[in-house]
Amino acid sequence: MKRLHLSLLSFVIWQILNPVFSQDVSYARACIKTLCSDEFYGRGYVQNGDKIAANFIRQELSKHKVLPLGEKYFQNLGFPVIYYPNEVNIKLDDKQVFAGNDYILNPGCPSVKGSYKILVVDSAMIDNSNEFNKIIKLNLKSYFLVVDDLKGRAFKHPERVDKILKNSVNAKGLIYKNNSSLVWSPAMEFASFPIIYFKAGVFPNLVLKMEIKIDAAHKVHGTQNVIGYIKGNVQPDSFIVFTAHYDHLGKMGNDAIFPGANDNASGVAMMLDLAKHYAKNPPPYSVAFIAFAGEEIGLVGSYFFVENPLIPLQKISLLLNMDLMSTGDEGLTAVNATEFPHLFEQLKLCNIAGQYLPDIAPRGKSPNSDHHYFTEAGVPSFFFYLRGNYHHYHDVDDTYEALTLSKYKEAFLLMRDFADWRMNQDGVLNKK
Repeated sequence: MKRLHLSLLSFVIWQILNPVFSQDVSYARACIKTLCSDEFYGRGYVQNGDKIAANFIRQELSKHKVLPLGEKYFQNLGFPVIYYPNEVNIKLDDKQVFAGNDYILNPGCPSVKGSYKILVVDSAMIDNSNEFNKIIKLNLKSYFLVVDDLKGRAFKHPERVDKILKNSVNAKGLIYKNNSSLVWSPAMEFASFPIIYFKAGVFPNLVLKMEIKIDAAHKVHGTQNVIGYIKGNVQPDSFIVFTAHYDHLGKMGNDAIFPGANDNASGVAMMLDLAKHYAKNPPPYSVAFIAFAGEEIGLVGSYFFVENPLIPLQKISLLLNMDLMSTGDEGLTAVNATEFPHLFEQLKLCNIAGQYLPDIAPRGKSPNSDHHYFTEAGVPSFFFYLRGNYHHYHDVDDTYEALTLSKYKEAFLLMRDFADWRMNQDGVLNKK
């Protein structure tokens, strides 16, 4: 432990002797506002929103004189996706309700069009054999079943519940009407049947029919990781890598846009902010910046990079993945803290030295963001996310206007200090 403190003390002295760097939150705000604008279509698969975002990131890297990796900063890849480029429209007894605000579709929801009857399936129907048999004998292809009452309860016949929820009764689809939030995710394949999740209070108790039109489409989507680097001036063959995914959910139909401000325009902004910093303050190691595509659909972009690395993985000294970086009043969580305890201790020491964040919480190994496949390949990797009073996630309310960016500056400085410590721990500081 004494050695760790001496290492940190040397680093802090070096930081003091270097030119003072003043982090400008206004640049991050401008980046987030642009990435969340309607012209980026939620950075998804409708109207090539993710390609528009990739071009913006490439322009920013180029503006900061960051060198390209790949083909003009791009590493091209593709994957199948279900998306909703046209109409998503529902009426409840002729009352219009709105995608994103009033309801959400299940991932991979297939196309459906028509007018359907509504049948509420409750516990009395399930436990009463006569009532259940009546349901089974109905031609349910003209019905949507409301099934809220079947979740989280004990039944005499749980196999009947399973039959309904798996839609083995061949209804047209299912409805959950009492959801507290409307969280959505994309999918690569079509679901077996449509499920509609309504926000609590939107779906009336007595609805006779639902008119619905959902235009779902399938394609192999071509996209790209965006990659640049700054060459190190002492050990250029060693790399520090900052990563953030830039894709989000895109649009659901003509009107519902998922801006993805916290997830993950905030992480992209911090990555670009760090690129801007290191372009002005040449680092001893090479520093790479990777904006990943396809994170929301299953870490596709980061998996592709690990399988086709443009940087030798064994040359990466440290990878810091930033996802959900907008609000840090409660502190920061470090995924992989238990995998790399020595590095985690140094992260905490950097935080103490800078008096940045109120808490640095450890979390174990988890495949929940783009650090995962690097960890599996043996790269020292962390996934960082900020914690605070911000609850929008994968919904239409994760907007630029909702962000506070509280503790953004402190988190940025912690990322910088931790990366600088890693670059200077092996005697690079003394070589300069």
